[in-house]
Amino acid sequence: MGDRFFSKVQFGTENPAAHGTPVAATRTLVGGQVGPITPYKRPRKINENIGVRSAGHRKVIDQYLVSDSLSIPEGYFQALLPILGCGLKGAVTATETTADQSDYAWDFTPSLASDGANAPDSLTIEKGDNTQAFEAEYCMFQRVRISGQVAQGADAAPVSIEAEYFGRQWTPTTFTGSIAIPVTTPLNAKLARVYVDTSWAGLGGTELANILRAFDLDIILGPYPNFAGSAAKTFNRHGEGIIGAQLSLTLEGLSAADALWDAANSDTQALSFVQLALGGPQIGTGASHSAKFNLAGTWDEVIPLAEEDRGNNLHTLVMTSLYDPTAAKEVGAVVVTDRNSY
Repeated sequence: MGDRFFSKVQFGTENPAAHGTPVAATRTLVGGQVGPITPYKRPRKINENIGVRSAGHRKVIDQYLVSDSLSIPEGYFQALLPILGCGLKGAVTATETTADQSDYAWDFTPSLASDGANAPDSLTIEKGDNTQAFEAEYCMFQRVRISGQVAQGADAAPVSIEAEYFGRQWTPTTFTGSIAIPVTTPLNAKLARVYVDTSWAGLGGTELANILRAFDLDIILGPYPNFAGSAAKTFNRHGEGIIGAQLSLTLEGLSAADALWDAANSDTQALSFVQLALGGPQIGTGASHSAKFNLAGTWDEVIPLAEEDRGNNLHTLVMTSLYDPTAAKEVGAVVVTDRNSY
């Protein structure tokens, strides 16, 4: 019998010149909840007249597609790399911030200019337990949700990561062996900070200090499966679609939050530029772990007195991203961590 505690997810990065050619796993994804092997075939019944009191006697399967998700309730910096690299922007070369300190900066800010410009990478994902493993090739991420809430005491304040991906098909396999459990650096909602500025170039300059209570960032990453006639029932290639994001915030009802209500109601077309910055420990003697998510957009709603906590009023805010013609940007992400590959 399969045991839940032997369940795991592993992955390997495919050759960009050969998307869909399965590769052996090189890393284990820890901290995640291993979900079911989702159906990738959808049989459909053929309704036909066959001379009896029945609607039909056969089913067919026309196409294959894996639609699955990763759930990491206790998110960590290193887990962001394959999700953003196989979704928002691929072929990113990590640069060491400080010589010999392994503090690598990854800039996943996508181009919005032309089809194929972001070259997302793809994964072969292995998932299963001690009785059976399965693998799916040509996996890319379509959406990621990053959420956190600051605890009001000496309690847990994790940052969760939920990521949706597609792949070609599930195939029974054997887990790639001898993969070490990775060292991870947790994301902490208490170390989250938010900045609101007036230009993309000025992002990260003006902090809304000491008022962030909770955040929920939902990013549409762009890749999608493209089906065309061929000798196989799987998708032929991937495409790159619309990229966008929505950010929800809960702020303490102080003057800085009130100013956002004023801005949202005075000129609904004026772009705001928001950075959600997640901090972490220092890497050696170099830079610290960090994940900075940048958005240009306008406020859909700013609601004063939306919530209450121990007699204190809280504002809730929602921003939807919009294209900034000046910087030619809309959404961006920069991660600094101790890995130069995924």
